[in-house]
Amino acid sequence: MGDFTNTKGWKNCLQTRMRQRFWGAICAMLMGFVMLGMLDGLQGLARSGADVIEVLPGGSAAISGPLTIKNPVNSDLKAQFTPESSALVYDLEGFFAGYWFGNGMWRATVRADAYAQPGEYSLKVVFRGAPASTTQNYKITVYADDVAMRAASTSYLRRITGYNPFVLAAGCCGLALLAGVVVYRLGCSYIRQLTALGCGEVVRVQPQSGNGAQAQPGHIWCMLYGLRAPAAGTLCAVYDAQGAQLGHARAAEANKGTLELNFDVYTSPAAEAGAASNAVRPGCLVQLRPQKPLSPPDSVR
Repeated sequence: MGDFTNTKGWKNCLQTRMRQRFWGAICAMLMGFVMLGMLDGLQGLARSGADVIEVLPGGSAAISGPLTIKNPVNSDLKAQFTPESSALVYDLEGFFAGYWFGNGMWRATVRADAYAQPGEYSLKVVFRGAPASTTQNYKITVYADDVAMRAASTSYLRRITGYNPFVLAAGCCGLALLAGVVVYRLGCSYIRQLTALGCGEVVRVQPQSGNGAQAQPGHIWCMLYGLRAPAAGTLCAVYDAQGAQLGHARAAEANKGTLELNFDVYTSPAAEAGAASNAVRPGCLVQLRPQKPLSPPDSVR
């Protein structure tokens, strides 16, 4: 089989692989930011507590909690701020079924008027006729401005960037999905270019075992990518990911889209230079047939 490493098709294949790895690195970096945002947000919630509500003068925050009586009406719920302040308003929006277990929940909004004084308040939510032990308590913190709220945040990312860490994680997740689509499309293009070159990619390697006369040739498995497997016993050239020839492998058996080959170091032209079967690793290439001719050929202009 002819050498393909000096052809335009091989150069295009290398460029596609490099682009795929570049976008793969970006995708991995974005997923790292997603994990960082999630961890920072969770540790912030753990430190501040889920019952802490932060608002700015003129702002609002949505809160919710479980029902403690069956089939309540709006008048059954009473909310009280301590210390009492006309600048803080509790607006009950209604009742709904919980997202996880379907249990009854209430939903409301806490609003702070524009003249609300900065400080800490407590909110007590009770249902008429419910035991005192079911009282729900919340801590309301009114900050003077966004700078003060940001400086007091228990989230490191919130203090650094000014954004909610969960919002940052969601944004990075969306970008990571887009980058993942690019990686997938480049991978498909890489496979098409490999098949045009008549190559399959090594996916598994079993190193040579034994020493001396007892040595057994190593085994490698490569993907066929729809190519017809060469006849058993056919010598196939093996290359590394950069196109340097490592030796030859003898085709053995094809099964479910993969081809098993025996890598015999004694058939390798580079064996004396130190190349051996242990140089073969996943990502190397096996030339299964001659490459397809370009249409039109390079020599035709």
